[in-house]
Amino acid sequence: MATAGSVRYNVKMMTPRDPKEAASNASSNLVRMSLVFMAMAGVIAFYVGTGRVQLGDPVELTARIAQQQAWTEAGPLALKVNVTLANNTGDPITLEAGNNCEVFRWFLTDEDRNFIQSQRDEEVCIAVPIRDQLEGKHQISGEYMLTLDTGRVKPGRYILFMQYWGHELREPIKVD
Repeated sequence: MATAGSVRYNVKMMTPRDPKEAASNASSNLVRMSLVFMAMAGVIAFYVGTGRVQLGDPVELTARIAQQQAWTEAGPLALKVNVTLANNTGDPITLEAGNNCEVFRWFLTDEDRNFIQSQRDEEVCIAVPIRDQLEGKHQISGEYMLTLDTGRVKPGRYILFMQYWGHELREPIKVD
């Protein structure tokens, strides 16, 4: 009989589990967690595969670079660069450049990122800003010839840094 102010506790003693029972419980928990992760991966794959989720950047710059001829000391060495700017969103984006010479800019470094050569500003540019619009789910492309100085550029590996309509890309290249 409990008196006022006293509290009764019902304590259940925990008995140690059988190791086989503990291993069985852990195994079934692991199977359940694996099924949950597989289901999550399936849902993600479905949404990516059907195009409902885009993993790419909203605006993506890509480049194809081709060396036009083999390197010789007599030079010059030309690289043909095709750049593509894709608007992967559904909305238009505004493209701006300070003038027509700033639409595409580039410079070259070695693999350690030591400066080798940059674009020469031989073309006369009128200081008139340029604006354009790239509609959603569309892309624009440009083709440029880069003339490399064979006194600076020898056969080997380099990194070409490019900027097209203000969007940047770096591509490893090999000069042969």
